Amino acid sequence: MVKPEYAPIILTIVVPVVSLLIGVVGYLLKDIRSSLKDNVKDHKEEIEQLKKDLANFKTMVAHQYVHKDDYIRVTASFDKKMDDVVKEIAELNKNVSELLAKEAK
Repeated sequence: MVKPEYAPIILTIVVPVVSLLIGVVGYLLKDIRSSLKDNVKDHKEEIEQLKKDLANFKTMVAHQYVHKDDYIRVTASFDKKMDDVVKEIAELNKNVSELLAKEAK
């Protein structure tokens, strides 16, 4: 145990040291809180900018690219037209062959 005559001296040393530590911790917490607020503000601004960029990108994509369903529909239509053309060419080829065969006889 501490002798009673040393108690005032110890209290005189301990109380300011503890007060100083509390002050330093309080300052550090305030500084950390302030920097976190700044970071949150910066991140909110960046998020808003990203939202604007994404909206612009969506608009650009809608104007520059074809939707999958539209592509499939157009491709199917084109394929049908090509099949029809191939059938017509085959029919013409058959008719020309028949005509040439009749002329050769």
